Amino acid sequence: MSYAVRAPSAMVAVLILTAALWVPTPTAAADQPTASFEQDVTTVTRGDIVEIRVRHSEPGVLHVGGDDYGYHLTVELTGAGVTTVTIDTYSSTGGPETYVSGGGNKTLHTAELQRPLEPTTYLMNVTIGGVERAIGQLQVEPRGNTSASTFVAPASLTDAESTPSVSAIRAASTKRTVVARGDIAVFRLDESGLESALASGNVSGGPDSNGVELSLNQLEVRPNHEQETFLATPENGATVVSDLENDAVYVLWDTSDLPLEGDRENYELAVTLQGEHNELVEADTITARTPVHLVEPSVSMAVDDETIYPWEPLTVNVTGETTLAPDTVLELRARAPGQPFLRLVPMTVTENGTLATNLTFAPEDRGLVFPMWIREYRDQTKTTMTFHESTAALRFVDQETDGTFVTISEVNLSVGGFIQVETPDEELLGTSAYLPPGRHENVVVEFDRRQLTDSELLAVAYADRNRDGNFSAEVDLPFRENSSVNGTVVADDAMVRLEPDAKTPTATPTPTRTPETDESPASEATATTTPYPVVERTPLDPAVAGTNTGIPFSPALAVVALVVTGLLVRLRKVGGDRR
Repeated sequence: MSYAVRAPSAMVAVLILTAALWVPTPTAAADQPTASFEQDVTTVTRGDIVEIRVRHSEPGVLHVGGDDYGYHLTVELTGAGVTTVTIDTYSSTGGPETYVSGGGNKTLHTAELQRPLEPTTYLMNVTIGGVERAIGQLQVEPRGNTSASTFVAPASLTDAESTPSVSAIRAASTKRTVVARGDIAVFRLDESGLESALASGNVSGGPDSNGVELSLNQLEVRPNHEQETFLATPENGATVVSDLENDAVYVLWDTSDLPLEGDRENYELAVTLQGEHNELVEADTITARTPVHLVEPSVSMAVDDETIYPWEPLTVNVTGETTLAPDTVLELRARAPGQPFLRLVPMTVTENGTLATNLTFAPEDRGLVFPMWIREYRDQTKTTMTFHESTAALRFVDQETDGTFVTISEVNLSVGGFIQVETPDEELLGTSAYLPPGRHENVVVEFDRRQLTDSELLAVAYADRNRDGNFSAEVDLPFRENSSVNGTVVADDAMVRLEPDAKTPTATPTPTRTPETDESPASEATATTTPYPVVERTPLDPAVAGTNTGIPFSPALAVVALVVTGLLVRLRKVGGDRR
């Protein structure tokens, strides 16, 4: 048996050749050093501070820049782990030990800079044992524009001994250029490249502030006056609070001592970089401006009704407007002189400068008259509140009349009203004219129809609830004792007799025509007698409201004891039905 030997195919030949030529590439040994940057590209604005984080397994060297960049910095990385190297790009004009922190020895292989590190992209790498183990970039960007904006905050923001936190400043500030003197003007600076320059917290200019100057400048110069400028110093009421993590700085300015001529003074806050003391500019440069309009603090107050009547609820709505900062808490005060009565109510200014609150008083406060005002602004806000009691008294004595009127001896009303006179059957005979609040004597009540017989009549006191001076049966209700809806109606009764000559006469018969008279003249009137005699009288005028004439009487006389059992029953019925 024989076998044929076949030549290998072309593909097999290629595989054999490849296998013969391949030599494995050696991989990095497990014990070889490693390094890496936390960010491949680290970015910073010129003038700010930058942090470069490097992870390394062994000691090494961080290189920033090179000869081609005109700036070559090396920093030793000691030990192993993560090393953070910080570079202050604003202060980079001196030796590296003055503006570089973190790591070991710092060396500048090029000449010291004359100006802060210029904007460009710098190469970075890490070498360990002279072998490059990581590559990155440091991107220094040009400075942007610094902006400023004006806010207002309540004066209480700086009341505490410690400087307020950034969160407290943000919570208390409202963006507004109008500031009432005494409030806090809050200036927010959104800085660019000034992080290092502002780190000292000094913004009054000069070398100690790195040439950063914040000044409040008076805009309107009056005749024979010089323009005033105030630097942002503690002596002038300014406090600087940095929020550099968010590239912001807050200047809190207490405006209590700033000049204010007239109703308004216009100022402007300016941020200036002084060329002599700031490395970022060659000449004085204003980088930001923002206005502030200083006004006098004012508060107005109004109530929906200064007079509360007995039938109205004891609730008062108070509103107002103010130039004070939103969130300012004001104290509303109500104080009755000579009385153990004091109400203190906080009112908070809203974002649009308004005030509003509701006060509910107690039933025992009825009868009080007291001033109400906002503390520290009494002259601007004082109003006088009057809480009327529902009290009345009247005295109706037995009398003789001609049957067309009666006289109520005494009336005393806490609020204006009327007196009505009724029959024992509750039929209305007449209503008095409007009686103002106070005491009255000899009040005449005219009858709508004539009284025909002697009768015991009832006089009832009514309050003019709609205060229009006209009696309305639908609106005006009787006074009740103790101002209670269940109290007895204030009334009094009296026996009213007809005068002897006012007794009801017998009518005279109508005469008939004589038989011999065929026709009467057309102009002849039928002769009749007057059914009631005409009586001329002069009523007594009511006393002027509030006079003290007459003998004072006790409220117990408001309702005279009734001797007729049926009339007592009717009075109880009136007390139940007239609610």
